[in-house]
Amino acid sequence: MRARHLLATGLLAWCALAQAGEVTLPAVQTGGFYADGGKNNDPAFQNYFVGYGTTPGFPRTGERRSFFHFDLSSLAGAGPIVSATMHLRLPFGGLIFGAGPGDPLAGPLPTDPTETFSLGLVHLPSAIVTSPSLSGPEVMLLFSLMDDFAVAAPTVFVDGAGLPDPGDGGPPIVAIALDGLGLAELTARLGGEIVLTGWMPSWSEDFRTGPGGGLVEGSELIFGLTDVHALELLRPKLTITFRDAAAVPVPPTAALAALALGLLAWRRRRR
Repeated sequence: MRARHLLATGLLAWCALAQAGEVTLPAVQTGGFYADGGKNNDPAFQNYFVGYGTTPGFPRTGERRSFFHFDLSSLAGAGPIVSATMHLRLPFGGLIFGAGPGDPLAGPLPTDPTETFSLGLVHLPSAIVTSPSLSGPEVMLLFSLMDDFAVAAPTVFVDGAGLPDPGDGGPPIVAIALDGLGLAELTARLGGEIVLTGWMPSWSEDFRTGPGGGLVEGSELIFGLTDVHALELLRPKLTITFRDAAAVPVPPTAALAALALGLLAWRRRRR
């Protein structure tokens, strides 16, 4: 009976080892700031689009950059980190390639062939980024810092290329792997928090004019329609993999053989 108990305990330990080392954290809060001093950092409005948009009858918004706050307090003492991947949902209609035929304000103007999204971080506590009392000048200063520190290679979207179906009934998932600098920054913050940022590095709106020569105030944005308080499925997630998960797990048959040999040796010593 004792031998069977040890065998069962060993198998459970092996299974735990094979599954350990990877954790997926949902964003605590997302939002964004505008170049003109506007802000959307209210927990009730967590849309993480980047770029600019225009509602018919209203002026075009200033450029918007987003933030993603993750709580890493549960990972104190974990590591070292092997990889980390940011997962963002791209709702249907949430990616607009500039002012093109799909934009009622653009008329026959062509769409942009590509748009680029960059992921970075801001070296500020989340309490500052999420503060409801930020003034316009403070917002503009924060906005200016949000594209200074990239932690991943740019993600380029090609018009008409589409994205793979995630298979869960939701919109496509955009997976962005953090680079070496991003992993180092993440490792330094284990047990604390991190505020990642998102932005579009290039624009074309100043070159878009209508038949009469006037500027067309269309939309040029990525990750629109991502109000995560309305749909939990859209909440950004960060998957972190640790070194022990990178090791090749022992096959079950080999593990059983090793446990059996250990048990035989234990029984012989008992005799």
